[in-house]
Amino acid sequence: MQHLQPGHRVDWWRVIDDLRRTGLRVEDMSAGTGIPRSTLAGYKNLDVEPKHADGTALLRLWHVRHDGGVVPVIQGSVRNHRA
Repeated sequence: MQHLQPGHRVDWWRVIDDLRRTGLRVEDMSAGTGIPRSTLAGYKNLDVEPKHADGTALLRLWHVRHDGGVVPVIQGSVRNHRA
């Protein structure tokens, strides 16, 4: 897995949107990761950071669908991003 530079975080909105663009429905993402659909919606729409296990599961799915590409990131913490 890729390591993030200091001051960067995974762009979970983009990760989920990228998975959707590959043809996965939210139901498919939920089935493939074990993460409830409502929780996935929170990661995408409410700028909520996933717990470690959920984030790892989403990134594994993303890497499979994107042939190990570079995970989308944004600069700043959640706290700074919302301010």
